[in-house]
Amino acid sequence: MKDRLGSSISLLLLAVLVLGTWWAAELAQRAVPEDAPRRMTHEIDSFVEEFVMVRSDPQGVPSSRLEGKRMEHFPDDDSSDIQSPRSYSQKPGRQVTVATAKAGRMDEDGARIVMTGDARFVREAGMGHERLDISSNVITLRPDDDVAFTDLPTTILNGRSRINGNGMHYNNVTRELQVASRSRVEIAPRVPPTGAPARSAP
Repeated sequence: MKDRLGSSISLLLLAVLVLGTWWAAELAQRAVPEDAPRRMTHEIDSFVEEFVMVRSDPQGVPSSRLEGKRMEHFPDDDSSDIQSPRSYSQKPGRQVTVATAKAGRMDEDGARIVMTGDARFVREAGMGHERLDISSNVITLRPDDDVAFTDLPTTILNGRSRINGNGMHYNNVTRELQVASRSRVEIAPRVPPTGAPARSAP
């Protein structure tokens, strides 16, 4: 009888000890204030000045380059703002293109660069094609696809010809230029080869 009584008292004390420990832990946890979840705001987390970024193709050959005066990174959308950006595309077998602007934004892990403010896209003459000079307020680049486009008013100089329109799309892979809505086209006359006799008027 005494053994049963002693065992019961021991079990009761053990239960009280367990409950007391659990209660103390709960009380301590409630007393500690929890940190509020971090708010993701559009604030700079890093920057670099006078930078140069080079992207390479799967074979390790440099295919594009981006440089500028300053680049600021924002963690909320993983984008970067760029001052005075200059973008080069130099893929093998294609003509080199250069795009410049007052400002730019890079996102989509570098797959898209939006050039803003006096944006200009130039493809030098070569490989049987004349110089192509495109200017607009905003020009979007897709460096991996070697494509440039805009929906805004655009001035295009193709050799000695001029095209004014709203919106354009240029593919440097196919060298195809599309103008969405042409408002004015000036096609310069072909210049005769040096030394060719001049044609007299009838």
